[in-house]
Amino acid sequence: MNLKNHLKLIKIISISVLSLLAILTFALIPINLFCANFPEWVTVLLSVLFCGGLVAYLILFKTKLVTKIILPIVFGFVAIVCSFLPYMIPYWNSHVFKSYNGIMLSYDEVISYKAAEEDFKTLKNHLERTHPMFKNGLTKEVKAAYNAALERLHDKDRITVNDLRREIQSVLHLMGDAHTSTYNSGLGDAYLKAIPQKSNQGYNVTAINGKTVEQIYKDAKPYYCYETEAWITIDLGSLATLDFLGYSGPFTYTWSNGDDEVVETYAESDFVSWDEYVQIRNEYYTPSKPKDFVYYEIDEQNSLAVLTLTECNYNQTYIDCVKAMFTEVKQKNIQNVAVDLRGNGGGSSMVGNEFIKYLPVDAYYDGSYDWRWGFCEFHNNPKISNKQYKDLLFDGNVYILTDYDSFSAAKDFAMLIQDNRLGKVVGESPANAVNGYGEITYFYLPNTGIYVQISTKKWYRIDSTNSDEYVMPDYPCESKDSMKRLYELISG
Repeated sequence: MNLKNHLKLIKIISISVLSLLAILTFALIPINLFCANFPEWVTVLLSVLFCGGLVAYLILFKTKLVTKIILPIVFGFVAIVCSFLPYMIPYWNSHVFKSYNGIMLSYDEVISYKAAEEDFKTLKNHLERTHPMFKNGLTKEVKAAYNAALERLHDKDRITVNDLRREIQSVLHLMGDAHTSTYNSGLGDAYLKAIPQKSNQGYNVTAINGKTVEQIYKDAKPYYCYETEAWITIDLGSLATLDFLGYSGPFTYTWSNGDDEVVETYAESDFVSWDEYVQIRNEYYTPSKPKDFVYYEIDEQNSLAVLTLTECNYNQTYIDCVKAMFTEVKQKNIQNVAVDLRGNGGGSSMVGNEFIKYLPVDAYYDGSYDWRWGFCEFHNNPKISNKQYKDLLFDGNVYILTDYDSFSAAKDFAMLIQDNRLGKVVGESPANAVNGYGEITYFYLPNTGIYVQISTKKWYRIDSTNSDEYVMPDYPCESKDSMKRLYELISG
């Protein structure tokens, strides 16, 4: 083989290797999202390598003019995307699209200050690059709390996973964002086995170790993330939760059924695993047959259809159920439709958009938002053209039932109907704000496995003329009375 052929072969091999390196670098983005975590600088380094290689290639080898133009454009585009996108994507190194197989410690396991500091710094980095509140870095208040929390951890002789999580929560609490929080992994947790029997006998916990439940909730507020205090829930039978709140055994519980008061003391041995707890609970309560997350019932006599939605899952099951309900509503000439969102913790806000397709409105407004992608921010168009199911349009009365536990997408559903004047809300006000945060991404802190979720969007109320901070029911009542109030409304 002569020199000319050798050079030609080297040229082909060189451009092939550079092209494969560029393809690999680009492929690392979906690999990170769906398979494995690695630092952002990896894609930057590889981008520099294949761009540098291209420059050397163009200097060393004679190429056509079109090649000198096209190759730099293609390689330059790939390099820019691969260098900047990892720093922008809110799901980079998250576990939204992939499972977590890393370290996960029990709530009471002891860790070093170095491990705690590294996890805290990891969380700080996630907040600064992801949360809409911190486009310009941590606020002064949050940064001061972060530094103070690290100092408290540094001064402790012994640090547990719960100690770290408690300090993290003291920082996140200041944000007033119920979507941004950490959660106990459940590893090592145990549950008070006396609760099912006491509950079956009509008893509720009124105090632990001499502190009333009201005082426990008050003391816990600085370590919980909420937008209204009604959102705070505490599992008073969880050993990990009691430890998180600063309680240690023996535990003296005060029980009351309204007429009688009982005081009993329990050791840690009286707390059992979740599986054992469920077995004990089943001895006192017959497990009800689980229903789908969405189902409907029709009261033909009172011309009422009630769609119960316990989770905002936008999938074929939901789509089919809503269609089946409105088909029967049309066949039976039902005049009132209600959506029961009580206890619904959220999910996809698309469930509300699907429901509106059955209502006689050509266009409507959805909530506007700012979506944080690193140093960029995207905005949506809140006006939506309604793709109606014209053969099943419903022009009767629409009601939405909510309570304090109607959270996130469930709150959005209620706001969507109320602010577009499409129906009325009955019950209690959902416990998160209309001008708040959401659309979470989530991570596990590397040294402890503490689960943390962080908002990526700042949401705004649909009806900007409404100054209420929450979805205020048109017909307020306690959650347990919502169906009774609904029947009163439809009966006139």
